[in-house]
Amino acid sequence: MRSPQAVLSRGPSAVGAASSFLKPLSPAILSPSISPLSPSSTPLSRNAEGRRLASTNAGNTDWVTWLKRNASSSMSSPGKALLFAGLGSYPHTPSSPTASSLKVWDEASDALLSPDATIGYETRGMSDAGLKQVHGWMRGWVEGRSLEELMKRPDVTAAFILTSSLAILASAKEKDGTPTLLPEGTTHLVGHGFIGTLTALVAAGRLDLATGVRLARIYTSLPPQPPRSHPRAHLTTVLSARHFHSLSSPSFFVPPPPSSSDSTDDPFPPVSTESACDEMSESSSTPLKRRRAMQLILDEIHSLQRDWEKDTSANQEWASAGIINSSKVLVVSGTHHAVLQVIERLQHLNLANPVMDVHMPCPYHTKLMTHAIPKFQDVLERCTFRRPTAGSPIILDPMTTHPIADSLSTALIPHLTAQLRWHKTLYRLYSSPIPEVSKFITVGKGAKGLGIMLRGETRKRPPGAGVITIEEMGVPVDERTSRAMGKFKKQQQLENAGGSGGAKGKL
Repeated sequence: MRSPQAVLSRGPSAVGAASSFLKPLSPAILSPSISPLSPSSTPLSRNAEGRRLASTNAGNTDWVTWLKRNASSSMSSPGKALLFAGLGSYPHTPSSPTASSLKVWDEASDALLSPDATIGYETRGMSDAGLKQVHGWMRGWVEGRSLEELMKRPDVTAAFILTSSLAILASAKEKDGTPTLLPEGTTHLVGHGFIGTLTALVAAGRLDLATGVRLARIYTSLPPQPPRSHPRAHLTTVLSARHFHSLSSPSFFVPPPPSSSDSTDDPFPPVSTESACDEMSESSSTPLKRRRAMQLILDEIHSLQRDWEKDTSANQEWASAGIINSSKVLVVSGTHHAVLQVIERLQHLNLANPVMDVHMPCPYHTKLMTHAIPKFQDVLERCTFRRPTAGSPIILDPMTTHPIADSLSTALIPHLTAQLRWHKTLYRLYSSPIPEVSKFITVGKGAKGLGIMLRGETRKRPPGAGVITIEEMGVPVDERTSRAMGKFKKQQQLENAGGSGGAKGKL
């Protein structure tokens, strides 16, 4: 058996091999701050014989991660990420039209009124929409209507949300003279839900505008329940978690996540010691290893689901946390009675308060939409999706939180039944994207709520993290100034436990 000294003596060979591997690299790749020739570098530890000892610090031995990080920061400048609104946001009101934006409105309006046998799109129901069906009619759809009124025709409103974002990009392209719809330096696109993702695909050239607005209408026209079944009411409600919850109300202890779990895959990363007293984190008196209020909320919903599953009848109640918008805001969808049960349970435990009900056409992001998968998949398989070209931006899938799959007809199906993980998608985007992102741009007034949520989440970043700016596109400068104080007030209301302001986050 080898002595411990003999085993340790093999350490320098590993370090030496790595050092010889790094020496040929150019100065652009090899950071001077850790170069072995740098006088400011930290001396390596040595044993009694003067030999260098291998470090056990993972940050020093993970060479692949180190090279990726330094190569990306040295070879390219930080990029921009565009955020697109989804269904449930108050749509952007068009202003200051340009020739390019009017062309977008004309094309989208004509597409909604034209059948397309290729994907099975029919115009049935468009004649009674109360519209002035003239060239470019859809541009005036929002004017004079409240969100509640707009959601009575979600099929037209969804197509409007998509078109308004693209019209804003078209106007910016005309004014700035850029070669594509996307601003120069755009590296990432991410949309909220199916409508937001569809907008990103059209903006990136992966799908034509006419098919995009038709798909938006098809998605919002799907039946909310299986055919020939007893009609049942469904409900979608926005809830705000009490993020200052001390975990003292429940009469039980919730254990921490298993230590073997991957921290990078945790949608609610543990609070760092430095940020434990921050206004956006839990109370400083809360043990950091205990789960947060949002995780307690999800546990309670899962507990109710186990009770509902015991009922095997056709009238089974069901509700899910269909959307996790942030560490404080979630959206619950399901049968009317089940959603009310969730609200009652969470209020009783002092975990969350209801903020607002949203009139959605279907209980999306729950298993109640399983019946619609065959029909919707057939429609998607008939669509012509283009493959990304060289230099195309990365489109993140808010369902998987990773770049969207090449097979778009398959990647878009989960928007019916799977959970929308917006919180984790943004976390991946502002924490460690490749390439790095330093600027987020929300497109249109409909997406401003996404910017509010993003500002709240980025405050939790550790000290010394890179600067991130959040800007708005398509919103007049004078309007931004006039509502500056109002936006601050809404953000404060969102951060309060049970607040009712900016929590009108996008669905």
